[in-house]
Amino acid sequence: MKKLLAVLLAALLLAFSVSCTDSSDESSQAESVGESSDSLLENAKKVLRSLEYKNIGKMGDTDGPAFAVYSNVGFSAAEVTLDIAGMDINTLMPDGRYVNGYSFLGIDVYNSGDYWMNCVDAGLCWSGAKGGWHLFYNLYEPLNESTPTWYESRRILPKDDVYTMKLELIGNDKALLTIKGENSGKTDSIELEVKGALADGSNTAFLFNTALDYPPDTKLDQNGDPTEDWVEITLANSDKGIKLRDFRASGLKLFKGETATAWSDADTAAVSIWPDKTIKGFDYSPTEIGVINSDEFYINLDMNR
Repeated sequence: MKKLLAVLLAALLLAFSVSCTDSSDESSQAESVGESSDSLLENAKKVLRSLEYKNIGKMGDTDGPAFAVYSNVGFSAAEVTLDIAGMDINTLMPDGRYVNGYSFLGIDVYNSGDYWMNCVDAGLCWSGAKGGWHLFYNLYEPLNESTPTWYESRRILPKDDVYTMKLELIGNDKALLTIKGENSGKTDSIELEVKGALADGSNTAFLFNTALDYPPDTKLDQNGDPTEDWVEITLANSDKGIKLRDFRASGLKLFKGETATAWSDADTAAVSIWPDKTIKGFDYSPTEIGVINSDEFYINLDMNR
């Protein structure tokens, strides 16, 4: 089950929102091979690498290799285009265990503009031994106690496609996630609760996040003992073929009502990766992000030295 960690900090800059999941499947997993990371990074204005980059402020997603960009407060929707047609992905290890992959949008809800109070994540999930992209959402605190906080769609979306993903507030306490394949025409959507959110976006910030995450049976240290130490877990699962890399997230947009603008540096509260260089114990960079512009990134999460 996905862990959504949240820190209730009185701060404008950061929300604390996380990823990821557990979902079972006993089939084998296929892999899609794309361009080399060298060609994807050629046009980057800068590259963020785990052994070189230091996050400014608090990291958001910390339970597996991850990249996140957070907006300021005051937006009612966000959109991103994910070119995953050439993504090189494998989350299945030789012993049959697997990690899960995510690329999603999120909403952080604030009280009076500065006190974090709630969040949701919603987007694409690649889970289980078989893998396959499908819609998911995770609620930190639902509006109604009877509402499930975790949802995964059974509709599998083609892995060789370009997807437009939009998460928008459609009323107080309510949002709509829409995912549409540009080539296949395949779509999926879901309405979800966002407790405390105002429809005009005056107390909400958005985020875009891509991450790998560990189901319970992968949470072992390098000696094979159970642990919640994310560095140990990552190192214990390194060099086993796990990767989610060589794809482009572009056209990031933020909305105020019907008005859309490109996600700019001025709109950005923070950019974070995990691990960054302050996390001790790593001898390689599991996370590598090519920053093309404030609204476009090349993403490599690779747990192989």
